[in-house]
Amino acid sequence: MGGFKAVLTAAVCASALCLPTATEAVAPASASTGPSEPGAPAATPRPVLDARAARSPRVVFAGRTKARAVVRLQERRTSSWRTVAQRRATKTGRFRIVLTRPAKATTYRVKAAGRVGPQRQVAPAAAAAPRTPAPTPAPQVTAQGPSDACGPRPKRAEGGYYACTFRDDFDGTALDRSRWMVQETSFSGMYGGSDGCYVDNDRTVRVDGGLLRLTSTILPEPFVCASPYGSFTTRAEVSTVATRSRFTQTYGRFEARLRFPAESGIAGSHAAFWLYPQEHTYGAWPHSGEIDVAEWFSGLPANVYPSVHYAGENTALSSGYNCAMPTASSAFHDYAVEWTPKVMRFYYDGRLCYTHAWTPSDRKAPQPFDQPFYLVLTQVWGMSWNSRSAAMPDTSTLLVDWVKAWS
Repeated sequence: MGGFKAVLTAAVCASALCLPTATEAVAPASASTGPSEPGAPAATPRPVLDARAARSPRVVFAGRTKARAVVRLQERRTSSWRTVAQRRATKTGRFRIVLTRPAKATTYRVKAAGRVGPQRQVAPAAAAAPRTPAPTPAPQVTAQGPSDACGPRPKRAEGGYYACTFRDDFDGTALDRSRWMVQETSFSGMYGGSDGCYVDNDRTVRVDGGLLRLTSTILPEPFVCASPYGSFTTRAEVSTVATRSRFTQTYGRFEARLRFPAESGIAGSHAAFWLYPQEHTYGAWPHSGEIDVAEWFSGLPANVYPSVHYAGENTALSSGYNCAMPTASSAFHDYAVEWTPKVMRFYYDGRLCYTHAWTPSDRKAPQPFDQPFYLVLTQVWGMSWNSRSAAMPDTSTLLVDWVKAWS
C-alpha cells in the first residue's frame, strides 16, 4: 500500500500545487553568474535559460541543463535563495517551470547538477505590458433534462444528455477511502505549497455535516515531517485528496460545489479543484496535461481561475482571467468543466466563463487530453506573491459540498 500511495502522491505533486522548498545563503553576484559553485564537477554544464517569454500573468522559465538533472528554481530573499519550484530535466536536458507572476519585482535563478545559472529579474503583474483582454463570452446557462444518480442530467452542447459516472455527497462521518486517497508526504516526499507537509489526520481531512473539509494548519510548535527523501522540520500541515486508481475518465463533465476559504483578500491560502492524468503517457508535467477546473488564491480573491496546462501553451490564453466570483469565499458555487476531444468549456454556476482549444507544441490534439484523468481537491498554503501574510490565521479551510462526473 505504501508503494501504491507513493505513485499517487508523486503524480499529484507534479503540478505547481506541490513544491519542494529549501533556502540557501545569498552569495556575491559573481558566484551566481560564474562558471560553477565551489566543488562542482568541471564537466557539468551550467543550466541555461531560454529567451524571455512574453509578458503574461504567468511566468515560464525554460531552458537546458544536464540530462535528467533535478532543476531548482530559486527566488532571491534578503540574505538567501529560496527554492520555489523543482522539476527534473528530460533525457535531452530540457526543462520548463511555470509560476504565477510575482506581486513585486523578484530575482530568480535556476540551479541544477551543482551549477547555478544566470539571474533573471521578473517584473510584477501590475507592471506587465497592457493587453486588450479577450471579450467575455455571453453568459450561457447549461440546459438540464431528465435525472439519474447525479440528479438532473446536463445537456451536451453537441446534443443529447450526459450520464452520471461518479457522485460523492460526503454525507457520512468519514472520507470514503474506496473513492478517495489522501496525499501524504511520508510516502511521496513531496511538499504542498510553502513548506507544507501532507498529513492524513482529522485536522487536514475531515467529513462532517455533509461537507468535506480540507484544511491547511500552522501548528504552535514545529514537528518533523517524515519523508523518504529526508525528513524536515515545519509547522505547516496541508491537504490533498484524489481519486487516482479509484475513478478515472476520459472526456465528459466534471463538477464540484465549493466554498473557498474565508480568508478572502489576505495573502497566504491557495485551493483548487483539478484533474490530473492517471499515467504520464506523454511524459512528465506538462507534457501529459493538467486541467484546473477552479483555482483560487486568497491574495486575488475577486476571480476563480480555470486553466489548461500542456507543452507549448500560451499562458496568456490557456487560463481564464475573466471568471469573476466575488463571493467565492462566502457562498457555495458550482464549478464545472466539459471536456471534449476538441475543446474545454468551463462553467461557473452553470454559466460559461471560459473556453479553450489546446494546441500542444510536441504532438497533435486531442493529445495529451485523450487519456484517463482523475479528480483532485487541494488546500495548501500559498507561495511567492501569495505567501502567508501576518494577518492570515493559522487555519484555512476549503469546503466541498459534492463532487460529480458524467460521461
